[in-house]
Formats: sequence, C-alpha cells, structure tokens
Amino acid sequence: GLFCHATLDWDEEVLAALPIARDQLAPIVDADRPFRGLRREFAQRLPALQDVPWFPALGDGACSNLGCGGVTPDRPALMVGTSGALRSLRTTGEPRAPFGLWCYRVDRRRYLIGGALSNAGNLYAWLRRTLRLPDDDDALEAALAALPPDGHGLTLLPFLAGERSPGWRGDARAAIAGLSWATEPIHLLRAGLEAVAHRFALIHTLLRPGLPAEHEPIATGGGLLASPVWQQIMADAIGRPLWISAEPEASSRGAALMALESAGILPAVEAARFRFVARRDPDPEAHRRYLAARERQAQLYERLLGPLDAG
Repeated sequence: GLFCHATLDWDEEVLAALPIARDQLAPIVDADRPFRGLRREFAQRLPALQDVPWFPALGDGACSNLGCGGVTPDRPALMVGTSGALRSLRTTGEPRAPFGLWCYRVDRRRYLIGGALSNAGNLYAWLRRTLRLPDDDDALEAALAALPPDGHGLTLLPFLAGERSPGWRGDARAAIAGLSWATEPIHLLRAGLEAVAHRFALIHTLLRPGLPAEHEPIATGGGLLASPVWQQIMADAIGRPLWISAEPEASSRGAALMALESAGILPAVEAARFRFVARRDPDPEAHRRYLAARERQAQLYERLLGPLDAG
C-alpha cells in the first residue's frame, strides 16, 4: 500500500510512481494522539462531549486481538465470526508478511501478522439452514460430538465466498468429495466445521516460524465461542492448546483498553486482565487424523484450482 510499515510514513517510492502528492494524503497520527473539541453545531447538541478526547479509530481485527488477550507472540488470536482470522501481535522484528498472509500496524510499537478466511461462521450458518438441521443448539452439539474426527469420509473446500488466505482466489468455489448413500446432514455439518479448521491450520503453519514453540492460541468470536465441539476441532486440527476467551465483545473491549492506555490510565494494554472460560487440549490421535484430512483437502484444492503458488 501507500504506507510503509518500516518508516511509519507514506512510501516515497510508491508515491513517485503514482499521480498522488503527499499533500493530498491525510496526516499520519498514532493511537495516543487524541483530538479535542467539537464543531459548534455538535458542541451545542452534545455539550458533555465538548472537551472529551477523541482517539483515532482502530481496525476491528486489531481491537479483537487487544480485547481477548492476544497481545503477545505466544498468544495468537483465532477469531471466528461471520468470517475468520488468525493473527499474531508482534513488537519486535521486521513487519513483513510470510507467503499468503498479511501484515499491518496497530500503532508505532505493535503490528499484526495473520491470515483471514471469508468462510467461517457464515458457512456454519449456511449449512444449518440449507440442511434444515435442528434449531436446538444443545442437541446439535451432542450430535456433532458423537461423530469421530474425520469419520464421515468427506473432503470439503469451504469456499462459498471465495478464498482469502493463503491462495487469494476470489474465484474459488466450494466443493465436496466423498458423498455416499451413508452421508447424512450431520456428517456434512461436521465436515464443514473441520474444513474451516483445516484452513486455519494451514494459516497456523505459515505463521508458526515466527511463533514461540510453546504458543497457545486464544479463541474468540461468537461463531466459535458458541460451539465447544468446534473449539475442540480447532485445537485438534492446529495441534496446540486453545484458550477460550470469556469476552463476548473482544473488539469493543480492545478499543476501550487502547483508549485507557493512550490516556495514561492503563500503563499498557498488556497489563490488563484477560479471562478465559476453558482450555481445549488437542487429542494426538485426532490431530493425526486431521493431518491426513488436510492433505486430502490440499490435493482436492490442487486438482480444482491448481497448485498453491508460494512464488
């Protein structure tokens, strides 16, 4: 983009190649540089906010990491909402994204490296609706839990909305292989949840060289917090313990913590307390099965979309 992560300034080389002058771009401000005061018409309507500091807006993804506790390299945040993302917050090293992933700044001290999925909680919702599965969440969770890992014989590419990380194939579409007379709707749902977990596991593999050996991701986002079965699938697919955040609105909390830090009320976001409701430990046998299932998914991907080009 136009912004250089290394210099924290507009990239002069990129600007020189474009019909854009520096004075056409907004000034760059950091999260701890608030604005004060309101225009007269707003001050008259909102007098109580006239002298309140207004901090620069932050991205939803960055705030999600900050709010759930994904604030150190050993605690990457795995978020499943409508879409999904796995992000690692760093303060040292060069802010450069590995193949298939992205990198962006939180502030002058912090940056995020990660990958995103267009198909996550929305896939779960689509499968439940389309397959007309029971509305009873507890009954559905019990039915999913009764199925063994990768016991359905299905291989699924979950690209109803195209692919983001790591292949960035917007033209990709979903595919299912292995259907038989024995396939039931609950098998398709479990296969869908596992397929999304395999995509997260692939992103995790690309992130792993920059993570501490003993890292333990944090799960956040309504799509994942609502399903203990999916939480366990994620832990088994990735092969690392997964901490389940107790914060239902991680992004809102992250924005509040950054404001407290910027205002000098909190010494640092990292000093905040972060709560968890459970830890899902991976099952070695399930992880072994999922490694084989992920390889089948990779083979189906290559047959339909071509090789994943690492450049």
